[in-house]
Amino acid sequence: MIQNILWLTLETSPDDIPAMIAENDGLPRYFRIDTSLAAKPDHDLMKLALKNSDAKDLLVRLTNLGFSLYYNTTDESRFIRHDRVVHHWPAVKDGTFQVSDEGIVHQFERPESGTISRLVVIFSPINSKPRLIRYFRPSFATLMKYVPRDTAILRIADVGGVKGAFYLDTSFMPDNSSRIQRLIQSTIAEHGIDAHNVVLFGASKGGTGSLYHGLTGGWKFVSVDPIVTDSWYEQYENDYHFTAQGVFPRSKQEVFSELVGQTSLERRGESLNSVIVTSSRSPQYPYTSEIIHPLRDSLSVLDSGNPNILKHPDVAPKTIYAQVMAINTLLLGFSLPLGESAVP
Repeated sequence: MIQNILWLTLETSPDDIPAMIAENDGLPRYFRIDTSLAAKPDHDLMKLALKNSDAKDLLVRLTNLGFSLYYNTTDESRFIRHDRVVHHWPAVKDGTFQVSDEGIVHQFERPESGTISRLVVIFSPINSKPRLIRYFRPSFATLMKYVPRDTAILRIADVGGVKGAFYLDTSFMPDNSSRIQRLIQSTIAEHGIDAHNVVLFGASKGGTGSLYHGLTGGWKFVSVDPIVTDSWYEQYENDYHFTAQGVFPRSKQEVFSELVGQTSLERRGESLNSVIVTSSRSPQYPYTSEIIHPLRDSLSVLDSGNPNILKHPDVAPKTIYAQVMAINTLLLGFSLPLGESAVP
């Protein structure tokens, strides 16, 4: 009989897990990891994995089996199987969040006007909370107040990976990006929205999502300091996003270099009517500049020189004015100067 819960410890070899699953006659619904032997046993497995290679190996193996950390307490981290997430997540169960036919968690906000002619699609930034909500961190919760009265908002969760799938494909979910594309397409079709009245928006990890899906689907986008390479976090932040051990089938560098190159050939000399908000003071700036170079004359790049921007997470909160301006400019069918422009 299949057990719903299998227990592991930090001393469990990841290579022993397949045998445990076979002996159990299949995947359990949950894995629980005893962390009592850790230097800080109250830390969740994600935190432990940043300094403990055994914890990291376990975390990656469970992630690639389709399990997500959803709870921790002293001496214990709990993981849930992917197909059980929507049955366990309170906001899904009470109807706050919806689930597409293909399993993409999302939330649709209707304008008070009752008329829907435009759409903003929002992708969430990084969150390290050891709960399912880290996959759906609220981004610009008050945006509805600052867009045209006929604008609806579609927020898309980023379930997958360790700290999110970056709205890309993962080794466990090789069609994740396609399912997200279809959710956007079906939402547009359901409400009869003209594709020219759609803007994708996100910051950081959400910026990765808006840039990728904007280029892939041909929609306008406002991407705020997107993460388009794994290099910096792997080299300087101890693989903080957990991208170095096979969670993703391809690196972001590969994905975006190919996508940008393909887009530049297909839409040569054509304005993309899209915006990247960034800052040369951000460590992501040189990576982004290199990756998007073939499209530089087709995009509006707003470079903030705000002296209070000292690191990547500073860019989004210090450039909100530019984000609102860019979103509304694109929603209303106007355009911004192409190429790079300095903003405060």
